[in-house]
Amino acid sequence: MHNSESAEPAKNGFVLSRRSVLMLAGAGALAATAIGTGTGVLRASAETAHTDATAADAVLSDLIQRRATMLVGSGNAANVPALADSLKQISTDAASSWQAITLAAGAPGIWPDLPMLGISASTATGNMGVTFDRITSLAEAWATQGTDQYGDDKLAADLVSALTWMSVHQYVAGKAAAGNWWFWEIGGPRQVGDSLVLLYDKVPADVRTNLLAAARYFAPNPNYRGRGTSFAETGANRSDKALNTALRGILDNRPDEVAMARDALSDVAGGGRNSLFTYVTSGDGFYRDGSFIQHTYLPYVGTYGTVTLSGVAAILALLGGSAWAVTDPNQSVFLDSIQKSFQPFVVGGRIMDTVRGRAVSRQNEPDYVDGATLVASTLLLASGAPQPYQSTFLSLAKGWLEQCTDVNLVAVPKLTIAQALLVSGVATDASVQPAPAPVVTQAFGDQDRLVHHRGSWSSVVNVSSKRIGRYEWGNNENNLGWYQGDGMLFVYLPGVDPSQYSADFWPTVDPYRLPGTTVNDEVRTSGAGGAGTGIPRAFQAFAGGLALESRWGIQGMDHLNFDKTLSGKKSWFFLDDGIVCLGAGIAGTGGHGVFTTVENRSFAVGKAPVLRVDHANTRMQPGQSPLPVIRSLHIEGYAGVVLLDAEGVSGTPQVQVVSRQGTWNAINSGSDTGGTTDVKQRDYVTLTHPHGVDPASGGYAYYLLPGAEHSTTFATEAQKPVTVLANNAAAQAIAHDGSGVTLANFYGVPGSPVQGMQVSGPCSVGVHRNGDTITVALADPSRTQSSATLVLPDSGSFTVSQADAGASLVGTGPLTLRFALDGHGHAQQIVLKR
Repeated sequence: MHNSESAEPAKNGFVLSRRSVLMLAGAGALAATAIGTGTGVLRASAETAHTDATAADAVLSDLIQRRATMLVGSGNAANVPALADSLKQISTDAASSWQAITLAAGAPGIWPDLPMLGISASTATGNMGVTFDRITSLAEAWATQGTDQYGDDKLAADLVSALTWMSVHQYVAGKAAAGNWWFWEIGGPRQVGDSLVLLYDKVPADVRTNLLAAARYFAPNPNYRGRGTSFAETGANRSDKALNTALRGILDNRPDEVAMARDALSDVAGGGRNSLFTYVTSGDGFYRDGSFIQHTYLPYVGTYGTVTLSGVAAILALLGGSAWAVTDPNQSVFLDSIQKSFQPFVVGGRIMDTVRGRAVSRQNEPDYVDGATLVASTLLLASGAPQPYQSTFLSLAKGWLEQCTDVNLVAVPKLTIAQALLVSGVATDASVQPAPAPVVTQAFGDQDRLVHHRGSWSSVVNVSSKRIGRYEWGNNENNLGWYQGDGMLFVYLPGVDPSQYSADFWPTVDPYRLPGTTVNDEVRTSGAGGAGTGIPRAFQAFAGGLALESRWGIQGMDHLNFDKTLSGKKSWFFLDDGIVCLGAGIAGTGGHGVFTTVENRSFAVGKAPVLRVDHANTRMQPGQSPLPVIRSLHIEGYAGVVLLDAEGVSGTPQVQVVSRQGTWNAINSGSDTGGTTDVKQRDYVTLTHPHGVDPASGGYAYYLLPGAEHSTTFATEAQKPVTVLANNAAAQAIAHDGSGVTLANFYGVPGSPVQGMQVSGPCSVGVHRNGDTITVALADPSRTQSSATLVLPDSGSFTVSQADAGASLVGTGPLTLRFALDGHGHAQQIVLKR
């Protein structure tokens, strides 16, 4: 429960004593502090500006001031050394943007490069979005102490003129909303609200009224899309609209709208069906296992999830202590999401691209920007959270900051100065102990994901199914993302190569050769030019896996490509020191060459490392002919790859160094997110396993060893600690000698036992034998069964030491277990003792 009655005072003193950080608590203490009074933004107090206001109006005026502080801070950021570069950048950007403003009579827009009159309505909509962004950025520069533009009357006058132009010519109630709906219903209202907050005593009442009327017209109710009530908003869109409605209410003296915004978080209008404080079992939102889905089919905690977090945290802080404070007793669901949904997908202060959807194609929003946003939003949420949440959030945020070693998250441009103050404050607060990076394996059945954190490295694989999409594209974003969900394997080495996926990886990587994927060479067309968004789903049901004892992991996918010309079974088995990758039954039609990209690691130009191809040193150059790999490849400083003996494997992998060029604009030409046309270049170490043209039953088997020294690669090849027990269309399984672990995927082919292990249907199975103890976990990634039976080749007398509710022992001769399945791909685990 999170309300003014239940919130405990902060035990570490951070909320009430931090020096250059906002008081943004959503608890009772905030009723008195109102987030501080020295904003330097409002030139008149609420009492002076509204002497004739009612008591409710006075409180609303205080909330305007509170929001201003949330945007630009309550003190002089120039006194915080860590923000010197940020303030300088804000000043530089503001000067350039301000200088380019044109306010001449008859101008088609406020900036020459962003016309909104005399052009197509859809283009005008995109330009409107960027125009509002620039106006708000200038308003923030004007309102932020320490910038060159702080308090400049001429800038304020120009901004008022700009807002007036928008209220007359573009953002007008009753106008037809062309193009992307988001600009009219979410982006525009947010920028309008925040600009009016910052310039509140400068903007004439009629201009303010007209702009707010437009925001109200295009998005009258935060519970729904557009002006109707047939399409309920969910997740990030709901939290965005709720915050916009709250801002509109406090700016327009509408207590009813502030209440409606608060109630939208709990979906009072819909009976709680889309509440952000309850777990969902389908569609968008937070799931009990930590999954977060947006747009129905995509894991999205990294982008839409952080937007949801940011919006809810802002509303809790904005309304905390007021008559409209959020008091939903189920707020713990949302508070728990920091650890359950967000933390598992953070590595080195970055949010993994596996849960960032089409945002991976945005040049100005790499993984560490989402990480910085998560840190700032978590701190905002912490400022009013009860214990033990508050201490946990502060510790996590500081840990993420310190684990990001190559980027200063305090100075990330996307953060507002107020957010940067929060981040800087916790970074320098010695009383907050940073949380360590996790060493854990977690499966998320509701979003077909598994994360594997080993301390020095982390990994996750993108699989797709009938339920989870391959990738998201649209609005000219992620134009070449075709194969991101076809088994792309991400490997993070935060201590060695933290910027692998943020250093121009996406515009330069060969989109047909994403690591881990099996594709054919059929030419695909760019998604550029497509309006709206699309999430192509896969055709098959089997995708997902399980975590065994939170230490080992299984992922599998019954793969059928986008036009059904390529099929195969793919498995990934996550061990302590690496990942075993198997492919079987790979078949193609249509006259196309088929290949699996074992690895495709990016390096700065001329920095490709020494390779040891079957232990022979070589420094390959771009353009050099590929070399065959018979036994192993070691990429100095990154990883080893050991080829495994397995059935169904044919063809010889080849390694080469490839120079790749590309532009961010080619993968994202969106109106407000499009990248530059500057040519980027990277060198790639590419290891490819060819399967030939139209293979009938191809396969592969290799052991990837992230962060390994060559001695480890050599020893692994020689000692063969992994045995491939099966690699065919019916089953894929391995045994790891050192740990006593057996991991397997069964695809539901009757009569297909593996080493005496037999199952009743499609499932993932993990078995750990440790002395007299056997731990078994089973999940059904196809979600097609209500129960499954597993027979193991073990004998003797067994008793149940521990078991999940759905797991039971039904026989010992042979050992037979039954698992009740929940239809969500979640594993059941049982521990047996001899």
